[in-house]
Amino acid sequence: MLENNNKYTTGQRNRQIVRLLVVEDNLPYLDLITDAFGQSGAIDWQISVANDGEQALKLLSQGDKENSPLPNVILLDWNLPKVNGSEVLRWVKDHITLRRIPVLVFSSSEADRDIHAAYDYHANGYIVKPDNLDQLTAIVEAIEQFWVVIARAPKVAW
Repeated sequence: MLENNNKYTTGQRNRQIVRLLVVEDNLPYLDLITDAFGQSGAIDWQISVANDGEQALKLLSQGDKENSPLPNVILLDWNLPKVNGSEVLRWVKDHITLRRIPVLVFSSSEADRDIHAAYDYHANGYIVKPDNLDQLTAIVEAIEQFWVVIARAPKVAW
């Protein structure tokens, strides 16, 4: 079940709510990600977390249709323990309901083979993890601007 982990709820009332699933095994980097999304002024990012690919698959496959809506966006690390990012991406994009959710691969790898594989498996974007919070904040602002403000994604529900 995708639960809203209150530790990672970033917002206040009267702002647009966007559900984000972050699949990240590096806990210090996860804190940076949630801090960066928490700086948003216009969006209430409700963040759920999976610390490995296996947990991500479990969360997405056992979603509670009434109490735990699907994420609007998935931020997926590529190099994950247990089940790697490519397997999670393939599983999501093969799933009739989940395939419409934008999946942004978020990886430290700049290898062409990883970038090509991500797009071959229908990633909606591939972002190389930045080294500092300012760069990460700029990336989060770009994600927010494009995937929430500009692009129109289909509503995805169980």
